[in-house]
Amino acid sequence: MPISSPAESANQPLRDAVAIVTGGASGIGRATCQALARVGARVVVADLAQTQIDVVLADLKAEPRGDHLGLAVDVRSEADIQRLVEQTLDRFGRIDILVACAGILRGDGGTLKPLAQLATPEWDQVIDTNLRGLFLCNRAVLPAMIRQRRGDIINLSSVSGRQGRAHDAPYCASKFGVIGLSESLAAEVQQFGVRVQTVLPDAVNTAFWQQNGPVPMPPHSLPPERVADLILFMLALPPDTQILAPVIAPLQVRRRGVGKAAKNDPAG
Repeated sequence: MPISSPAESANQPLRDAVAIVTGGASGIGRATCQALARVGARVVVADLAQTQIDVVLADLKAEPRGDHLGLAVDVRSEADIQRLVEQTLDRFGRIDILVACAGILRGDGGTLKPLAQLATPEWDQVIDTNLRGLFLCNRAVLPAMIRQRRGDIINLSSVSGRQGRAHDAPYCASKFGVIGLSESLAAEVQQFGVRVQTVLPDAVNTAFWQQNGPVPMPPHSLPPERVADLILFMLALPPDTQILAPVIAPLQVRRRGVGKAAKNDPAG
């Protein structure tokens, strides 16, 4: 059962909020889009493939509010992110929420490997997507949120953003960077009524895991809806409250290996 969220109370604090979700066509992002739509938010589904976005939009039409938007964007592209923000403002007139879920585990064809064997393009693709992309999205929504004197940003990091792991330097570095960026930004913009929080998922059962190749999914992994429930809970907190970088993990916590053992325990 989903955890009880303040958003499901009679006050409905997220009703009519305008929420951009990057990586919104799959995994945690898709589950978050669905959760937001269920409580009456107006959702902007942002992802790479319009065909996948359209599938999510079709699902959202069954929810209480059918006024949603889907846009194909590459989070690495400054122009794409600017277009995302402009079209959201043109359609809805405001931006209340950003949930930055877009991310990858490896570069194209990449595998777990020692840093000495890592090709520069493999490094660049992960950092550009997970850290530069998140930076571009955060920066782009800030003018609207500061002007409104209100906004919520949830950035997705990982348990690999708190504990480094052998053979996975690009992903770990990107997720450590997400935490640092988020903490720095939170201190900058709280004076304007903008709240920045970070979520650190571990072992979530999504297609994201397929980037680990033949390594099997941990048997007690969480469904993405559990992370979406937590995100909704954090968004619906009173404006004077925050949760500091919570880790959400299966009750039966897997052992995170180091060295050679890490090859059998990829990032979550």
